[in-house]
Amino acid sequence: MNIRQLVSFARVAQLGSFAAAAKALHATQSTISTRIRELETTWGVELFDRSPHGLQLTAKGEEILPWARQIIALSERISFHLGEPEAITGLLRMGVAGRIAHTWLPRLIAAIRARYPRVRFEIRLGLTAPLLQMVRSGELDIAFAGAPITDPTLEAVSLGHDEFVWMASPGLEIPEERTLTPADLAHYPIVGLSQASPHHPAIAQWFGAAGVEYSPLISCSDMGVAAKLIAAGLGVGLLHRASHRNEVLAGLLTVLDTAPAFPRLEFVAVHQRGNTSPLVTAVALLAAELSDFPRETMPLT
Repeated sequence: MNIRQLVSFARVAQLGSFAAAAKALHATQSTISTRIRELETTWGVELFDRSPHGLQLTAKGEEILPWARQIIALSERISFHLGEPEAITGLLRMGVAGRIAHTWLPRLIAAIRARYPRVRFEIRLGLTAPLLQMVRSGELDIAFAGAPITDPTLEAVSLGHDEFVWMASPGLEIPEERTLTPADLAHYPIVGLSQASPHHPAIAQWFGAAGVEYSPLISCSDMGVAAKLIAAGLGVGLLHRASHRNEVLAGLLTVLDTAPAFPRLEFVAVHQRGNTSPLVTAVALLAAELSDFPRETMPLT
């Protein structure tokens, strides 16, 4: 028995097929199959039921899997803490929300490379909901996305809170000195964010607290696209203040004064709870250190 065999076993159990495990581990499918057969021969048990309907863990496989994961985790911790950072290798699969990707992500990658120069990166840009699903399934090691995180199988490290404000095109001729309530905003066409965005429930809750139904005319999966539609005069919408400062200064967008003010939104680094490598944990803490989002004292929810 060796660590590579255990890693192959755990990854096949996680992803549900030899092909998916081979892709994730950068090995051939025959290599993964051989490692599993060697484990089964060593232990004298079948780990998987290879039925026409798919690959399923046997009862013995279910029993052994938690121990295998513990051994893998201990091995990784020993290697990580005894080895030099320059010797740490591997592929770090990161999921990133657009707000982070377009601001301080390059600084984070540079810092990781400076500390762990032999680590390689695979970066996926996306919305929070699909990114979290990829962390759950093991397709991603870590995601930098919007809170709240309610899944008990995931662990979140706060990256700070960011400011979002309601904006519109000056062409809508909304007086800048006017304070708008959710009911006032509902009289205008709203350019909203898709339901996969972590901001969608926060926006709906903001309107709902005032007894107003949130019913956007347009829903976008990308805030940059939403900003262009808003600047074109197609409606009002919630945008990140700092990211669109230049458009405000150029007179393409105007910031609306609202009561109540929209609450700051939290971003987090998310990874699997309990089965995370020391490298992933270190990267989550490094991201929290380098994030330029303001800190608030409110706890994660």
